[in-house]
Amino acid sequence: MSRSDSVDVKRWRAKYALIERAAQADSDAQALFAELDAERPERNGELREILADLVASSDLVAFKEAMNQWARKDGPYVGFGPIGGPWVAALVRRAEEEHAEVVALLTRALQTPASPLDAADKLHAVDAFLARGGSRGQRAPGPAHTAYVLSLFWSTDDAGAWPHMWENAPHMLQRLGWLERGLSHAERYVAFAALCADLRPEDPRYAARILWYFKETEAFVGIAPKILDLCAEAAEIAAEFRPSTGYATAKQQDRAADLARQLRGEADHLSDSLIERLSGETGLYLEAPTLALQQHGGEDSAYRHDLYASWILVGGAGAPGFRLWVTPGGVAFGLHGGWEGESDQQHREVGSLVQEHLPRGMNFLRVHDDNRVERIEPMAREYPGGETFVGRWWKGDAALGRADFADEIVTTARALTPLLRFMTSSQRSALDDPSLEMSPVIDLESEVEIFKAERPYPNERDAWHQEQRRVFAACLSREGLETFDLPTFKRIVSTRGYGDIGAQSVLISSINALDAAGIDELARMVRELLWGEGRDEERINRVLSSEDVPVQGFGESVVIKLFAIAHPEHWLPLFATGGDSGKIAMLGRLGGPAKWTEGKSRGRLHVETNALLRQTLDPLLPDDPWGQAQLAFWLMRRSDKALMPDHDALGEAAKELLIEEDFLREIRSLLEEKKQVIFYGPPGTGKTYLAQRFAQALQPDPAKRDIVQFHPSSSYEDFFEGFRPQIDHQGQMVYELRKGPLALLAEAAEADPLTPHIMIIDEINRANLPRVFGELLFLLEYRSHSVKTSYRPDEGFELPPNLYFIGTMNTADRSIALVDAALRRRFDFVPFMPHDGPMEGLLRRWLEVHDGPVWVADLVDRVNEDLRRALRGPHLQIGHSYFMRPGIDDDEATLRRIWDYNVYPFIEDQLYGREHELAQFRWENVRARYGQYEMTRP
Repeated sequence: MSRSDSVDVKRWRAKYALIERAAQADSDAQALFAELDAERPERNGELREILADLVASSDLVAFKEAMNQWARKDGPYVGFGPIGGPWVAALVRRAEEEHAEVVALLTRALQTPASPLDAADKLHAVDAFLARGGSRGQRAPGPAHTAYVLSLFWSTDDAGAWPHMWENAPHMLQRLGWLERGLSHAERYVAFAALCADLRPEDPRYAARILWYFKETEAFVGIAPKILDLCAEAAEIAAEFRPSTGYATAKQQDRAADLARQLRGEADHLSDSLIERLSGETGLYLEAPTLALQQHGGEDSAYRHDLYASWILVGGAGAPGFRLWVTPGGVAFGLHGGWEGESDQQHREVGSLVQEHLPRGMNFLRVHDDNRVERIEPMAREYPGGETFVGRWWKGDAALGRADFADEIVTTARALTPLLRFMTSSQRSALDDPSLEMSPVIDLESEVEIFKAERPYPNERDAWHQEQRRVFAACLSREGLETFDLPTFKRIVSTRGYGDIGAQSVLISSINALDAAGIDELARMVRELLWGEGRDEERINRVLSSEDVPVQGFGESVVIKLFAIAHPEHWLPLFATGGDSGKIAMLGRLGGPAKWTEGKSRGRLHVETNALLRQTLDPLLPDDPWGQAQLAFWLMRRSDKALMPDHDALGEAAKELLIEEDFLREIRSLLEEKKQVIFYGPPGTGKTYLAQRFAQALQPDPAKRDIVQFHPSSSYEDFFEGFRPQIDHQGQMVYELRKGPLALLAEAAEADPLTPHIMIIDEINRANLPRVFGELLFLLEYRSHSVKTSYRPDEGFELPPNLYFIGTMNTADRSIALVDAALRRRFDFVPFMPHDGPMEGLLRRWLEVHDGPVWVADLVDRVNEDLRRALRGPHLQIGHSYFMRPGIDDDEATLRRIWDYNVYPFIEDQLYGREHELAQFRWENVRARYGQYEMTRP
């Protein structure tokens, strides 16, 4: 923007005076400033000495070490380390190749500039050198860091008046419309310093402090005192605009755009500074859309000459809400009916509805066409036509420059809140739009007490998630994204801290392949997503629809998790809209809308569903988004008692398995109670086969089932997780923490908490179970707890309640009596014995169904009687599955092969050394002894 017209500076000074007055009235701020001022002279002196030593010695290593020690001290420069440390380190690394050039560059750049041109030259020179890169390809620090570091040195020189520019100062001032966009980093600092000098010529550094206070507090300091003059100038230029030809001159158009940006900047400040108070005082969940620069939002329309700050209910750009409207004639605040662009008939319906319920002391405010200079005209209590706007009017400058005007805004909003609530339901019904009102169908206050006791909430795991969010939030803050802590960002998207978004292998691989420029581009995209201009839904849609995303796999769940971490005041850690455990299903459970308007963007759906859930759950667990999300998940699980399938699914499985359905239902009950069972019995009794078919009945989706087989060398790393070698993208061997089948299935179960996930562990007793399970044995018994695992000491792990285990145990390998007592306590044991229980007669039933030699079942039963006597127990019998082969018939050769190569070796192993007893179990002897049973075959 042009700084030749001093009228802008006068307007900014008037607003700055309000900010300074607010800072002076803020006792906490004044105490902080006094403390910093008391320490600053000593710290400034230390920094000047470090610089003098560098000039005298040219010792960059000593300079780096001195700066590290200086930055670690408490006081006014405590924030220097994360930004300045890497910047200094990058230059010192470059000095290994270009020592003389780095020393000369640094000693010159850190000296206080003699003029704005000199300051720009120093900044340009350092940035150009860093951008050149060294032969080792080290990543250069961001250009914004150069201005931060150099201006800090310059600001400590008492002989100068250069302000220190903190990291996001340009962003804040550009948003206000006080700093031109499109400048280089060097030009931005020079413009920043000039602005501070314009605002407080006698002390630009003090002006920088006051602007920092404004950014940190986002306090409402009053409407800009000169805002009506700005509106009047903009309206005068807009009057010259013609839709067919536009503005008369390019200069006129540039000025109109300049003024519109300033109007939008003031609107943004008003919106941000009041939204939290308005939401709290009215009990409504409000969002603040960004004001469009042009009247109709299109390139062929004039730039705006008014401003309004809006706080609307979730439901779309046309939703009803509160509006503070500033025009050349004064200020209005009230309730705007929304539905811009609708038909006159619909406007009249809304206006008539509002007129019938208009609160005392409120009047209609006529909204005139965009082309009029004065868009708002105060009216009486009768609907005047057009858009519906009711509230209060302050003529001229009566509302300007007053911090206490916030109280009048809030008082008016409270008076209009019942009408807004009424409009939300009645107006939407009249206009045939799906209602977004919540009508709870359960007693949530009672449920939340049960939730706290039964889950329980909060526990240690919840505290860990909350701490992770605090760590992650520092990485995703505006300042954090300037330095971009890549390892922490990878933890955000690849671990379950503050919510599980599932495996992100594609995204992580894509991030690992980025070069320095790609990492910078990723940081820029994340910064724009979380902190850029426009509404949340617009920024979400831009990222999700863009083809220029610097990485693959940056999907919706990643985007919403970032929002939940960076903006916990608005966003819940609930990442999916659809599915059995998505936000739409949760809203249905809580009494929300049964239908959602088709055609909504993904960003809009996330904003609406998140807002309605937060609006419903926040009164139950105030200011606890993590707890609210956990309550929502718990309510969904509680609403569906039968995680397991209905009668028909088990009935079909029982019919196929030729066993009683009651047996499968009994196993299901055991799983629901203890969550893990073991099928034990002799080999060949169908334990694994039944486990797989039963698991399929419980969970038809194969992606939610898994099977592993233990063996003597099975390890914790095989089963759960451990470090494994791999080749990285540079061809080097590195070790990667790789998840095993249990960790993967547990993550899948946690991400989909409303459906069962089942792991079958075949031959569970063949492994060293304490070695394989490790600390996870504890979790088998205590599902609501978490433990710190061997390879994730900083991240607790818990077994989701919807993860079930079915183990199989061959008692021929190890007697059931020898099973570890701890394991027995954690599992229910279901016997599979050929002569007893559900397995009794199974071979006979199978042979009958498949038209096989039924007499073989009698033979096997008799042999098993002999084995039980010979071996003094039931655990070493012949299983029925040996003879359950498709196409089996009376062919003697086939039956002999089965016996000689499958059954007899098993018996031989059990009767080793007992040759006399063993001989009677040879096929010819068994056939001769029990051959008469062949005659029983029909």
